[in-house]
Amino acid sequence: MVPCVLAIDLLTGTDDYVRLPYQCVCSHGPLENNRAMRFLCAIVIPLGLLLLTSCNETPVADPASSPPEAGSASSAAETTPAVDAAGDRHGHAHSGQQASEWRAVSIGEKVPDFELVIDGKTCTLSELQHDPEVTSDGTLVFTFWCSFCHSCRDVEDQLDELAAEYRGKVGVMALDASAGETAAGVAAVAAEEGLTLPIALSSSGAAADVFGTRVTTTTVVIDGDGILRYCGQFADSENNFAEDALQAVLAGEEVPVQKTRQKG
Repeated sequence: MVPCVLAIDLLTGTDDYVRLPYQCVCSHGPLENNRAMRFLCAIVIPLGLLLLTSCNETPVADPASSPPEAGSASSAAETTPAVDAAGDRHGHAHSGQQASEWRAVSIGEKVPDFELVIDGKTCTLSELQHDPEVTSDGTLVFTFWCSFCHSCRDVEDQLDELAAEYRGKVGVMALDASAGETAAGVAAVAAEEGLTLPIALSSSGAAADVFGTRVTTTTVVIDGDGILRYCGQFADSENNFAEDALQAVLAGEEVPVQKTRQKG
């Protein structure tokens, strides 16, 4: 039985004989025939050597299948939320221009004109700024909002109060640029939530493109000259970013915090 034990030694990679709890057998009974033993060794020993050789080799990573390094382009692509070609992951629709052709307006720049629909009537940003029933000096505040966003439910009451406080002086309104929204659906949700502020629709998503908005509750403050003075979160647990920016604009002062990270 030595050849069989030797074969097992080779397969297990040990220098000591290994006695298994069973006897090697074949269909003809115990391997006691020398010819059968030589035949077995001729097959098993080379296989054992081949197995040991393959196990001791250091595997070489396939560049095509290697995981990307941290910070590489492929790594970023795997960890970045998918964005649909027609909009972003929050459902904002976008106009026919590709995202690479858009350059969002920056703080301190004049906001380009775009169309909005309010109470079924189409108007432009510049027309709103010159409407005395909306704003006395052209100052506007928009908070991106939609009827199905849970984050909007967290800020809309405070936004509604801000709009009521400045009604007739500053145009404070919700701005819905989400795909699939309808005037009827928005009005129904507004009534259910008890909201009284104006809600503007930008079904093409042009408004989101202008400000580079990718999440709802992002708020922008535009002064009487049409200059973007603030863009970012409406508020957090410690700061009323939008209201502080609005008060600074009305006072003719520098906005203390001009930009914050968008957080829906």
